[in-house]
Amino acid sequence: MMNLNITTIHDLFDQFTRTVEGYVHQNTWEQRLTIPSDIGRGSVTRIRIRPGMEIMMTDITFEQDMKLQIQESCQLFELSYCVSGEIHCEWNGKKSYTNSQTGNVTFLEDVQVYEEKKAGIRNQLLEIRFTPDELLHYAGDLTEKQRMETWLRHHRGNIDRYPDTPAIQRCVSEMIHCTHLGTMKRLYMESKALEFIALFGESDGYGSVGGSILLHRDDIMKLQQTRDLVNNHFEQPLSIRELSKRVGMNEFKLKKGFRELFGMTIFELVRQKRMEKALWYMEVARLNVGETAVSVGYSNASNFTTAFRKHYGCNPSEYVKRINQLDLERNRQQNGLN
Repeated sequence: MMNLNITTIHDLFDQFTRTVEGYVHQNTWEQRLTIPSDIGRGSVTRIRIRPGMEIMMTDITFEQDMKLQIQESCQLFELSYCVSGEIHCEWNGKKSYTNSQTGNVTFLEDVQVYEEKKAGIRNQLLEIRFTPDELLHYAGDLTEKQRMETWLRHHRGNIDRYPDTPAIQRCVSEMIHCTHLGTMKRLYMESKALEFIALFGESDGYGSVGGSILLHRDDIMKLQQTRDLVNNHFEQPLSIRELSKRVGMNEFKLKKGFRELFGMTIFELVRQKRMEKALWYMEVARLNVGETAVSVGYSNASNFTTAFRKHYGCNPSEYVKRINQLDLERNRQQNGLN
């Protein structure tokens, strides 16, 4: 039995890490805990999007049943999805059982929760954790705020199951299997977390934020300004929060409005601009694949190769080879004319 006292939503990862005495690899915004062999096999990754919001991804097979006594001394709103495993919870005389392919919405405050995860079973879990204020921060206007407040009132004091959908499954899988690194990973995960909120709203039925939104002339100008910022900073992309501050638009409306106006997400535009610039580096600047990857902001050449292949249908090395062959043919033709 492990006892944890959670006073902020970010305490859970830190206290669990200290309790199991595992190894942590970290940078400024992402930490990965590898648990000791006597506890089990696997890891927990925590991505801090900002104060009041984080993403946790657990993939552990425990040696013995993991039993936690958690004192939730703060307000916690959490959207979670259990890919595999078994989780039993008890709080205030209530019980919750979670198994594979189950999505839960949780809103707890000042309550003690008993949690048990079974040994010998792969426990793979995605959790997006908010303070209520941070959740309400995504409301684009008073109407959306009131709808989100409806979620909170309805789920207060409970761990409730929400309907599973193919769209939610796909979003979860894309987050868990994200291959991006560095700034691109942070931008991607932040964008996917916002998508998860929208998909939950659509499936949960309480104040759905799905569907189209009304864009006024001022909104369109701000979204066009956002596109210009993305185009100018695609090699070192700005976060959604930074874009929101610069153009003066709510993050949720910014993300949703951008997709509706331009037919792609902010992340997709960043990737598109990088791929376009990559062609210039290879064709004009004559950089090799590794040099091109670094020049367009990829710290990992294999991730660049994967993105290039998805965008153009061939590997960058194949593209460079084609360029070289065309050059040889042109030189032969010119020599023949001479």
